[in-house]
Amino acid sequence: MIELGIFSRTYEVSDLRETYERMTKHGIYHTQFNLSNVGVATLPDWISDEKIEEILELTQKYGVAIDAITGTFNMIDPDIDARKKGITQFETQCQIAKELKIPIVTLCTGSKNRKSKWEWSDENLKESSWTDLLNTTEMILKYAEENHVVLGVETEVSNVVNTPEKARKYLDTFHSENLKIIMDGANLFRPEQVPHMKEVLDEAFGLLGKDIVIAHAKDFAFDGDMTFVAAGQGILDFPYYIELLKKSGYQGSLIMHGLSEEQVPESCRFLREML
Repeated sequence: MIELGIFSRTYEVSDLRETYERMTKHGIYHTQFNLSNVGVATLPDWISDEKIEEILELTQKYGVAIDAITGTFNMIDPDIDARKKGITQFETQCQIAKELKIPIVTLCTGSKNRKSKWEWSDENLKESSWTDLLNTTEMILKYAEENHVVLGVETEVSNVVNTPEKARKYLDTFHSENLKIIMDGANLFRPEQVPHMKEVLDEAFGLLGKDIVIAHAKDFAFDGDMTFVAAGQGILDFPYYIELLKKSGYQGSLIMHGLSEEQVPESCRFLREML
């Protein structure tokens, strides 16, 4: 059975007790966790044993399941030093995930854009960018294997892995049980694909359905430009998206993000109806 979850960072507080109070008030007991909710950097260089204990104790007390932890850094960062730092911090994140018994660490395959890893650069299409991605993946896969966690990546139109076909090629390059897919229906679309919604979703699930370890629930609006919005506020065909998730055999949580805390109750209502 698919249950609702949420990015913990939706609750913009650095106190985990308060985060869980707000989350469970909405009837949400699954999360993709961000360490910012315990007053720590998203990708810290180090974390204390006391902080680990605090997270474990409060998570158990509130009955929350941490399904994944955010480990996002720019895997093809054009700033080599920044990329190396991200790789080092990611090793620490895998160790933290192991200590917290979190099965999945989420990733961003990255962009050569010098301002933001979430913005496009034509350099992403270069063979050298693909090589950078593979080289970074080789290093961090070792950390995943050592700590018995799975790396979750997703198709992002602004990133080097920007189509389901590239995501399939990426997975097939490594054939690793420690490298899997985050499915986010809203991330699959370019403007010209919007009229072909079911075909785009069919293709994505056909290529990647068997490798999904986390599913996201955000929406998108289109009025000439694509903008991400809260689930139920856009045009993504959620009934069909959820139908495909179920047909793929996915049994994990459906993680809401891209919304404000004020939008959580309405998105919960909408998605629970869909489920």
